[in-house]
Amino acid sequence: MSRTKLISTKTETMPFRPKFNEIVSPQIEPATESGTVAIDQLLADLGCLGDRPTANAKVRVLLSSFLMQAQRLESRVERKGGRMIIGWPHDEAYWRIRSQVGYKIAIKLRTALIKHGWMQHEVDAEINLHDGDGSCHGYLIADFVPSKAQGIAFQSNESFLYATKSSALKTKVVDREVDKRTKAIWALWRQEPLTYGDNNPTLMWTAHRSFSDAKLSQGGRFYGAWTSMRKVERLKCTIGGKPVAEVDVSGMFLTLLCSITGHVPFATRFKDPYQVPHHFKDIDRSEVKAVINSAIGGGTSKQYQPTKMIKMANISQERLSEIRSAIIPEYECLQSLHKTDLYSETLAMHEVEVMMRLVERLQQPIYILHDCLICQQDDALTIGKELQDQYVDYCFEKGWTPIEPAFSIEEDGKEKYLGSGSRNPHRTRLSSHWGYKNKAKFTRGV
Repeated sequence: MSRTKLISTKTETMPFRPKFNEIVSPQIEPATESGTVAIDQLLADLGCLGDRPTANAKVRVLLSSFLMQAQRLESRVERKGGRMIIGWPHDEAYWRIRSQVGYKIAIKLRTALIKHGWMQHEVDAEINLHDGDGSCHGYLIADFVPSKAQGIAFQSNESFLYATKSSALKTKVVDREVDKRTKAIWALWRQEPLTYGDNNPTLMWTAHRSFSDAKLSQGGRFYGAWTSMRKVERLKCTIGGKPVAEVDVSGMFLTLLCSITGHVPFATRFKDPYQVPHHFKDIDRSEVKAVINSAIGGGTSKQYQPTKMIKMANISQERLSEIRSAIIPEYECLQSLHKTDLYSETLAMHEVEVMMRLVERLQQPIYILHDCLICQQDDALTIGKELQDQYVDYCFEKGWTPIEPAFSIEEDGKEKYLGSGSRNPHRTRLSSHWGYKNKAKFTRGV
C-alpha cells in the first residue's frame, strides 16, 4: 500500500478525554442518482460493494456520512487549523442500536478505509457521541478524502427510523405511537430541510430516537446529522433559505428537577440556574454546574468520589466535598434524585416531550437538539417564549411546580441573547392553564 499524505503529520498531544469535532453518525445518503453511482464506485474501489442490496444500502449511508463529515472537518481545519481527526465508535451497541448500520458493516468499512490509506488510527477511545464512557477512537483522515465527495449532494436517509430502540437492553421494542409521531415530525421537517453548505448542500430532516429502557419511558432524545455537528457549523445552516438561530434552555435538567420536586432555589427572575449564590465563597459557576450535572447523571446527590464529569472539571475529591457541602442545602431538589426513577434519562424523556409538543403545536420547521431548538432567526424570540409557555403547560399537566425556564438565543457571529426565566409565572396567565383552580397545589417551593 502506498503512503498517503495526511493533513498535518506533526505529532499533537491530545487533551484528556478529547471531544471530537465530528463523530461518525450514519444519517446521510446521496441526493441524486448520479451521486449514488459515484458513491457506489468508491465503495467498489474500497472492496465494500457486494451483491446484497440491503447491505449495500447500509454501507452507502455510512460512507456518505463519513465523507460529509470529512468535508466539515476540512472546512474547520482551513478556518481554525488543527488536524482532521474524526471520532469512530468501536462499541457494538452503538452500531446495532443507535445506527442500525450494523457492527460488521462498520468494521468492514473502517478496515477498508485504513487499508486504502483514507485514514489511520490516532487516538485511543476516550469519549463517545453521547458523552458516555469510552468506545470512540480518533482517526486521522487523509487530506485527499474530502475531495472524494466533490460534486455529490447529500440528504437525510429515511430508511432508518429505529425510533424504538432500547440502547441499554440492546433490544428492539416496537411502539406504533412513537413511530407515528417521529415520522410526522420528519414529514414536517422535510418541507424545509435544515441545510448545510452552499455548493452541493446537505439537506437534513431525519433524526432517530434512542431510549434507555424497553418501556420507552427513559431517554428518547433525537439523534440526527445535526446533533453531531459543532455549534459553529450548525449556526451556518439555513431553513427555507433563511439563517438559523438556536434557542437553548438554560439548565433544562435542573429546571425540570426543580419543577418535579417543588424545591426551587432560583430568584423570582433568573437567567442562569447555575448562578453562584453570594454566600458561596470561592466556588466557581463551572464547578457548581459540573457537580449538579454529575449528580443528575448518576441519580444521586451522595457522590463522594469524583466522577468522570467531575474530573473533567478538574475538581479533586477534597474540593468535591467542599462544593457538595455548599450546594446540597441550596439545591435541595438534588436530594430527590434516584438512580432508576429520577435521573438524567428520566429528565431527558420529559425534555424531549416538551420539545416535541412545541413542534407539533406550531407545525413549523423547528429542529430539536436535546434542550435546544434550531429555527429561523426571525422566529427565535417568539419560539423562546412559546417554549416557556409549553413548559408551563406541561408542568400543569403533570401537577408540578410551574417555572418559566430561562433560555438563550445564539446566531452566527452575534452576541448571545439571554431570556429571563421566572419561578412565579404571571398569575393571570396561569389561571387559564389546564383548568387552574387551586393555587396552593402549584406553588410548592415558590
